[in-house]
Amino acid sequence: MQRGSLQVVLHSGRKVWRAQWRENGRGRTRILGTYKEMTRAEARGELDRILAPLNAGAAARASGGGSLRRYIEDEYLVVKSRTWKASTRATTEQIIATHILDPIGDRTLATITRRELQALLDGLAAAGKSASIVEHVRWQLKAIFNMAVADGLIQVQPAAALVQPVVKAAPVKQVMTADQVKLAEFCLEIRERLLLRLAAVEGLRPGEVVGLRLADVDGGVVHIRRRIYRGVVDTPKSKRGVRTVPLTEGTQRALVEYMTWLTDKAAGAWLFPSETGKTPLDYANVFRRRIRPALAKAGLGWVSFQVMRRTCATELGQCEPDAKIRADLLGHGVDVHENEYRQTPLEVRASTMRRMGKRIQ
Repeated sequence: MQRGSLQVVLHSGRKVWRAQWRENGRGRTRILGTYKEMTRAEARGELDRILAPLNAGAAARASGGGSLRRYIEDEYLVVKSRTWKASTRATTEQIIATHILDPIGDRTLATITRRELQALLDGLAAAGKSASIVEHVRWQLKAIFNMAVADGLIQVQPAAALVQPVVKAAPVKQVMTADQVKLAEFCLEIRERLLLRLAAVEGLRPGEVVGLRLADVDGGVVHIRRRIYRGVVDTPKSKRGVRTVPLTEGTQRALVEYMTWLTDKAAGAWLFPSETGKTPLDYANVFRRRIRPALAKAGLGWVSFQVMRRTCATELGQCEPDAKIRADLLGHGVDVHENEYRQTPLEVRASTMRRMGKRIQ
């Protein structure tokens, strides 16, 4: 706790009270008033009022930094959210609020132990939470307490040695076969058919599909320059998301047919406009009202945009051996492409084992 110092100095030809103290490691000074009109006691009182919040913060750091909730909301999220996109911010803040702040948010930082944090993770796993949720919570706990250590609020990092508990088996990630993609196309009108092909064959994210303007479609390719998230125009999900994707012949044919229905063919017009023509189509709305009911009648009611994109990643694996090329087409990293999106169909595994059987009889 600091008291600062008071000095009487000449300032603009008058004697004044000058206060000095330190804040965030740097020296600070301020003229408090004239020597003639302010007593030493009054000057000291003014300096004490300046130092009060600084000393309160120092006391909080000495006692463990206050509550976890206050630190997360006032410091951690303020710093971290600067680089998060809207989708990341919404998902991350919900996970933190539900799985960290609700159970332990009112605890003092310095009193939280590794054993308690591990019990928190184990409890999530026991409650049937997915591996993704549990891993997100573990990662956020490590990041939160790393920052608290860096800020000098705690001396020991309680989340450093947390381990991922055993969680329920993840559901099988479904993909469409080539025949199912053709069947889905047959069930849909031209606009919805083109939406499906851009997602399931070209591998665009739904927000990237409805974020296309006519100027982005050029010479048999689409340039991914933006995406739509909850009605807001945004940049693609990551730097890799900005890319150029060549169109397959089937998609080019669908595009030509679809273009005959468009009334606004200006370069800046949306490729998939809403009814007003001024805003892009709401992909969630058109999927719920038009695409899913049509697919359900054909026995494909389980298909989602995630399934479509996963289908593209899987089929690309049968066409292109270079994982980097496949990942670049979908706009994400090789590791994500291979381990999260691409699935190995049973017939491909069987074919591989037949070749193995011929080698070792």
